[in-house]
Amino acid sequence: MWKAEVVHLHRGLLFWGLALIVGGLTALAVQQGYVDRDLVAGAWRLWPLILVAIGLSIILSRTPWAPVGTITAALVIGIAGGALISVGPIAAGCTGDQPTTMHSQSGAFGSAATVELSFNCGTLEVGTNPGKSWTVSSGRAGGGEAQITSSANSLVVTSDESRGWWEAGTERWIVRLPTNPTYSLAVHPNAADASLDLQGARVGKLSVQPNAGSLRINLAETSVDELDLALNAGSVTIVMSQGSSLSGSISVNAGDVTVCVEGPAALWLTVNGGFAFSHNLDSSGLGRDGDTWSYAPPVPSGTVLSLVNLQIHGNAGSFELVREGGCS
Repeated sequence: MWKAEVVHLHRGLLFWGLALIVGGLTALAVQQGYVDRDLVAGAWRLWPLILVAIGLSIILSRTPWAPVGTITAALVIGIAGGALISVGPIAAGCTGDQPTTMHSQSGAFGSAATVELSFNCGTLEVGTNPGKSWTVSSGRAGGGEAQITSSANSLVVTSDESRGWWEAGTERWIVRLPTNPTYSLAVHPNAADASLDLQGARVGKLSVQPNAGSLRINLAETSVDELDLALNAGSVTIVMSQGSSLSGSISVNAGDVTVCVEGPAALWLTVNGGFAFSHNLDSSGLGRDGDTWSYAPPVPSGTVLSLVNLQIHGNAGSFELVREGGCS
């Protein structure tokens, strides 16, 4: 005679298994663009729901509804964890109004310099000044300003870290860099709506590491000898004018990169991407040799070419090349 076997549900294993699955699916949905990143970051204002879900699970733990409480808590915490992984803690806490008070500081470089900008949460605007002078105007919602250290050959600007990311408030920086001396520029924007207008600047090395935000880089009339771009969630657009040149590497970890080239250009693009990474190079009119796409246009007398030589690495996201007349 067969006896029915009673199966006991291990609620601890159910909770962690379901939370990890939901968290992974949430992070993947954000990275692939199925869920808007800004919406996820703003949803973190509802973080008290995590406490509600945990409390509900505790209340129902000794009732027949215990599995319902466990599943509810796992779903809420899984979604919250996946969102936090996707946008980062700074982006999750980056809410509020723009600052109303700005503080300014200025200086000048000698023949060469290094510049480092480390920005958290808000709006970053970088432009150029003729000559050798630089200026930084900064403010933060609720008070405070950027921390600046400078000399004749260096400028370091960082966000004030005296308060935690969850209460720091939205920042705004307006930075103007000189066009005359050659300098190395490193920019680390976190949860930022950022623009780097480097038109006419002399940049030896440009290192950019954006996290959870959008970035537009204008390289009109600019040559960058060494680009090191590492995108971790978000989007980057690089715009080049006729005669610009750009060499270096781009790494995409959950995000989208667009390179837009105005006018005739010589192109060499080598791509090493995972299964979740896509690009449009096969349909861009370039010739292909293995993992490298290239194009060498005919050069009539007096024609000024743009030069692009990039190594592109992608784990998740996409790369898009826009040529001649598509930049906006």
